[in-house]
Amino acid sequence: MPTLPLELVFEIAQHAWNSNLPPAERKALLSSALLVNTLWTAAFVAVLATDVHILGRPFMNYYFSLLRGDSVLSRFAANPRVLNDICRNLTLYIANDTLPSVKSRGESETEKLLSDFLSTLKKSDGLPRLKSLKIHFQNVACEDIFRYHRFIDFPTQVERLELEYSFTSSLPRWTIPMPHFLPPGENPSWILPSVRHLRVVGGFDDLMKLVFVCPKIQSFEMESCRYWDHQTRKDKRDENLIRTLFFRGLPAKYEHALPQQSEDRPVQKLFVFTEDPVKAEDGALTYFWWLSHDFSLGDITDYENVQYISCQSEDGA
Repeated sequence: MPTLPLELVFEIAQHAWNSNLPPAERKALLSSALLVNTLWTAAFVAVLATDVHILGRPFMNYYFSLLRGDSVLSRFAANPRVLNDICRNLTLYIANDTLPSVKSRGESETEKLLSDFLSTLKKSDGLPRLKSLKIHFQNVACEDIFRYHRFIDFPTQVERLELEYSFTSSLPRWTIPMPHFLPPGENPSWILPSVRHLRVVGGFDDLMKLVFVCPKIQSFEMESCRYWDHQTRKDKRDENLIRTLFFRGLPAKYEHALPQQSEDRPVQKLFVFTEDPVKAEDGALTYFWWLSHDFSLGDITDYENVQYISCQSEDGA
């Protein structure tokens, strides 16, 4: 049987691995590829180390053993450290078969995978060039990331975060968050320090409060998100792509409104935002925010030191 050139095998492996595959098919692809020969194994190790998919807890444990050089596959890399350095994108899958009809009193092991992965990554000083993190949640309550502080060990090098939610059945009432922000004293002790681009797909619109733990945010997108309809008392799905763009500094028209700063007082902040969205060419409804300072989750309830001013979109032009 003729042997394909290494470049062609690598191209095939990259195309297959980067395809939009469900976890079960991705597992099957990897298992099959590693059984072909050493050439295919080497190609797939290089590809999966660049665009990492954590398909479950066993895969997480195996991946960290690969980075440590403890796996039999480590010999297919010139140096285990190379595998640690080439990762740019990582996708993590958190999946339950169903949602329980009542809220559990304890912490689910399935959802805990997110906390454990980020904690292990932090302890090992791993993946220094990781820039994009995507998390697929299947049958997971949106409030879980706040309730259990899933992002307390969030990697400081990540600049793009995407959360994608899917549900395989009707949602129990306990999973539907009423629109609210966290009350004073319950703000999380963590932030996502370097995240500039945030995207939420399929989750509840209450997750918009995530922007307040992203002090460097530049863009925030919500697509096909759910919301609670007070009239029908049911959750509904909004198929629109709603984008919010954040800009540092105020439009010239509003610079005079910036509160005076004083050494003996907290920083006075001003946020200017458009009342109505503008429809872009791609169909996205886009809101604009101009920020006088970096902001935090605590700003939501800091009515004394934070001012919000609504404006028309053309005011910022």
